[in-house]
Amino acid sequence: MVGKTILVLGAGPGIGRAVATLFASKRYNNIVLIARNAERLAAVQKAVKGTNSGVTVKTYAVDTTNTVALFEALDNSDATFGKPEVVFYNAARVLPSSFLDHPVEDIEYDLKINVSALYVVAQRYMPHLVSLAKTADPASSQPALIVTSSALPHHPIPQLFALSLVKAAQLNLVQSLSLTYTPEGVHVGVINVAGQVSPEDELRNPTNIAQKTWEWFEAAWEKPSFEVKI
Repeated sequence: MVGKTILVLGAGPGIGRAVATLFASKRYNNIVLIARNAERLAAVQKAVKGTNSGVTVKTYAVDTTNTVALFEALDNSDATFGKPEVVFYNAARVLPSSFLDHPVEDIEYDLKINVSALYVVAQRYMPHLVSLAKTADPASSQPALIVTSSALPHHPIPQLFALSLVKAAQLNLVQSLSLTYTPEGVHVGVINVAGQVSPEDELRNPTNIAQKTWEWFEAAWEKPSFEVKI
């Protein structure tokens, strides 16, 4: 299918939906949404299509830690749309965690969501993004891997120590990817949301976060930067 594709992993009702909706309104007419909760995913699909009638939206209710199921979904998506030009990685879960009482299995699961799954997604798509950067017209193609982050890697919260831990590991991975592939023409960076996301928050509401993401993404092709802080 002809068109530009954005892949959104962690397409929940907040940042994921807002970013998918805004990017669809700009130039991405093929939208791939992946999230664990099928009911929420259907609501996000409806919202994206409701404001962008000319787009095609495919959804996959998949846990990103299940690599086999994830790759089956991506195989299907790639066969339908071709590989994406933009990968937006927003998968995470926010749970309270108490030192030494929190099960190690939960830490390992969160590491899979934030680090291992992101790594295999990068393995799968980075060669394509590099090729796209080298062969496509820069004015019409902007290959990117964008990851949502937070202040936790630099300012951990003991009551959220597990999320703080895995977000720090994730940031390290994205920094390494950026150092390696931004010079190759692929924009790799993070959206650093330094606080709780809420529709009522003047700054950190999903709509504003999506807008700041787009502005940063567009500006990067003349002056690349690793992160936008919100």
